[in-house]
Amino acid sequence: MIDEKLLKKLLYERKEQDWFEFKRKMEIYQSDGKLITKQRDELLKDILGLANGNSHIVRKTKYLIIGVDNKNFDDDGMRTLHNVDYKIPSQSDITQWLSGASSPAIVGLECESIKFQGIDLFIVTIPPTFDLHETTRELKASGNFQNHVVFMRQDEHTVPASVRDSVAIQQRKFLYRQEISNPPAVWIGIISGAIVAFIIGGAKINMSQADLNAVKGFAQLFFVILGIFFGGIIGFISKQEGSSSQKTDYVEL
Repeated sequence: MIDEKLLKKLLYERKEQDWFEFKRKMEIYQSDGKLITKQRDELLKDILGLANGNSHIVRKTKYLIIGVDNKNFDDDGMRTLHNVDYKIPSQSDITQWLSGASSPAIVGLECESIKFQGIDLFIVTIPPTFDLHETTRELKASGNFQNHVVFMRQDEHTVPASVRDSVAIQQRKFLYRQEISNPPAVWIGIISGAIVAFIIGGAKINMSQADLNAVKGFAQLFFVILGIFFGGIIGFISKQEGSSSQKTDYVEL
């Protein structure tokens, strides 16, 4: 879900960026409730493009905001808002459409209708994902796209990714998965160093100055700080070595 402060900030941006997109309207249904295939597939294309992003934004949450003009601004410099007062798909609908048109699934996608300054908006929030999402059927959007197409963000546009771009995005997502799965080495070093230093420092003090509680407390604190310092250095070195080894795994493009 989008934070209202962030939404307001985005509405004053002069230009769309690769991690958020505005749409004036999204009329997927006709007046009789019948689905408009082209509009639905256009929505899926936009979501897939944001989910894949590009090699620079794999860690960012992305937003598709419906009901916001992508060209016009009001007198205060905020983008013109348009009331989403027509039938819109549910989160379940969009999830099912994506499941039938792409793979792997986009985990954690959220859809919400919110009221901002008296105007109803519809927002699709796409969290960072670990996978490269591609089409599994033809998309009849603005231009027909066959299956096995990977969409990406190029500035404010959603475009088919080249093989080079697809590989770069997949590699960045792989590194992101590893970062989430494995705790940072720096923190491990700091915590381990502090624990070891506390134990060693306490043992040494108990042997030599058992009756001097004040000195004992100060000395233990000193050893803990010393352990944190050296643990942090060791962790940082480990992180740098890990980053270097991961870089060598990159495919030559």
